[in-house]
Amino acid sequence: MRKLYAFIFILSILVSSCKKDETPQDCTPTVVEVNNDITTPTTWEDCHVYVIGVNQISVTSTLTIQPGAIVKFKDIVSDNSIIVSNAGRILAEGTSSKPIIFTSYKDDSNGGDNNGDGSATSAARGDWGGIIINSNNCKFTYCKFMYGGEGPGGGAGQPTLEFSYYYGKIDHCTFAYCGGETTYNGYGVVDANSCSNPQFSITNSTFYGCIKPMFLNPAISVDNSNSFHNPNNASEKNQLNGVFITGDPNEPTTDVSWTEDEVPFVVTGSIAIGDGLKLILASNVIIKVCDQPSPGYNRIDIKEGFSTIQGHDLAGVIFTSYKDDTFGGDTNGDGSASSPSTGDWYGILDLSATIATNNHCYAWSNVYYAQYP
Repeated sequence: MRKLYAFIFILSILVSSCKKDETPQDCTPTVVEVNNDITTPTTWEDCHVYVIGVNQISVTSTLTIQPGAIVKFKDIVSDNSIIVSNAGRILAEGTSSKPIIFTSYKDDSNGGDNNGDGSATSAARGDWGGIIINSNNCKFTYCKFMYGGEGPGGGAGQPTLEFSYYYGKIDHCTFAYCGGETTYNGYGVVDANSCSNPQFSITNSTFYGCIKPMFLNPAISVDNSNSFHNPNNASEKNQLNGVFITGDPNEPTTDVSWTEDEVPFVVTGSIAIGDGLKLILASNVIIKVCDQPSPGYNRIDIKEGFSTIQGHDLAGVIFTSYKDDTFGGDTNGDGSASSPSTGDWYGILDLSATIATNNHCYAWSNVYYAQYP
């Protein structure tokens, strides 16, 4: 019996050792400097650190990034980036135990001290630019994006991950200490404000230590699976902690669902729901509307009579001003420097409804600081 126990003990050590070798931290990474464009199908492998040493890398073929690979960007120029275009694709599909990491060259905690300066430098927000997607079907799952968002000029920011008119999938990713811009209509860390394709999705992802987490098109649905704080420190959030939605004169072509309730949705311009479609809300969803470019300008339009905001009367649903810290916290990140007032935004307009007063705007009890309720 003792021999059997000894055998089981030794076997358990061997099994745990095998499992340990599967993590990226338990190998000595091979460092590969990347200075040329990706024009043929290419794979970046586990236990490798790929160092982007030039201003921009163009991807016009399929770049597959294996679980456990690390990509670092040298901070030798402003806004150093990977740009995906034409038939290019990035398939960065990590796992929970082997995430793919995109980070700063100064980040010694991932892949080691690759710049060889010991503790002389340390990684910081805005050390590198971003990844710009100009083609469809890119996928990022179980990836970590750290210290991105450096813009092309002094004081400017850019997205860490931008989808310019094209759709893709983001799932189980972490965005930490990334930039963006502080203006109401500036770039977000994940920016798809020009992508009106409802196939774009971002789910189960975490943002903390960033400026503006998301800036999306009003045609994009957002569920309640994302998180906007550090899972190890709930007080560490983001400077502008919300899901920002761009104004768009074009109406969505499908129903849109906004069910995120940890942070508010921030509508930065007028949006419209038409063609009998629905904007679907869940309990405790907060929608804030900006007062720029001028107070009373921005509105939510319901068109064609059959269109609706489904769930507008659910418990905890609020429509209010971007300056309103009472609901959803200090979303504009200015402390007590601004406060809301009546007329900050226009209201919820329905020209097809029979509303005797309020300029055809709904006078729901959960509408605050609009010019017309």
